[in-house]
Amino acid sequence: MLLGAGLLALATSCASRRVLVLENRLLEDENTELHRRLREGCASSEDYAAEVDLAVLHGFMERAGFAHTWTAGAKRISMDFRGRNTSFRVTVQHFDEAGVVFLATRDYLRLDQVRTPEASVLLLVTLATLNYELLIGKLQLNPETGEILISSELHVRDGLGYETFVRALESLSRTADLRYPELERAIATTGI
Repeated sequence: MLLGAGLLALATSCASRRVLVLENRLLEDENTELHRRLREGCASSEDYAAEVDLAVLHGFMERAGFAHTWTAGAKRISMDFRGRNTSFRVTVQHFDEAGVVFLATRDYLRLDQVRTPEASVLLLVTLATLNYELLIGKLQLNPETGEILISSELHVRDGLGYETFVRALESLSRTADLRYPELERAIATTGI
């Protein structure tokens, strides 16, 4: 009796595993078919690019009215941003192998602007706190150059929509401008 129950459990276990493997194969096939239909049905248009490169991003930026610089063959697009609190540059890069569009600020803040050791600590704590709060964009410190920047990544292996790109670019720029006073206060700290 005990042996029969053990064999039944083993057979049930194997059957469950086979069912799970079969379900996974069916789901993979269905997912592949959906991706194929999406690519066929959503060929590049004004609002969606199935294949992303800097020329597409340049077109999206022109359409949105962002003044920027880019020439065919260049590795990045640059845009000057003037907000209420600060001015900086935004760069847009496409890494085809990784399937990523990288948005980042430049000339935003520098660690050498810190006036005291206390300010360094406060700045690093502020960076960590803001990163925890931010939904789009992350603050980074380049230890070699001392540059502080905000960056965001868009995964584009399945293409990219115009609205998604424009909103990500606007959000990154707005966030950098709105958070600048907090970072500036941390940098200006003279001690306790």
